[in-house]
Amino acid sequence: MAYTTVTLQHSKTKVMKHAPVGFSWTSLCLFFCPAIYRRDWKSLILMLPLCILTLGLANIVFFFTYNKLYIKHLLAQGYEIKVHGVSHVSQSNL
Repeated sequence: MAYTTVTLQHSKTKVMKHAPVGFSWTSLCLFFCPAIYRRDWKSLILMLPLCILTLGLANIVFFFTYNKLYIKHLLAQGYEIKVHGVSHVSQSNL
């Protein structure tokens, strides 16, 4: 599990999700299974064939990038980063 998490809230449905930031320890141990658990089908479709074709070597890249891909996926779906106790925070480019 990641050391730091980001809280995201969907702008319309108000559903909140917690997304890990940084190195993906779950991808290190479970390969593409975190994408299934998080229902991140877009990343699963990317990860699964690459892992099969490269005999698992592509996972080395996904250990470092999967959490960032997941956060970008949530932001594209309409989630916004929610910061508790701060009135205004500018959003950086992920």
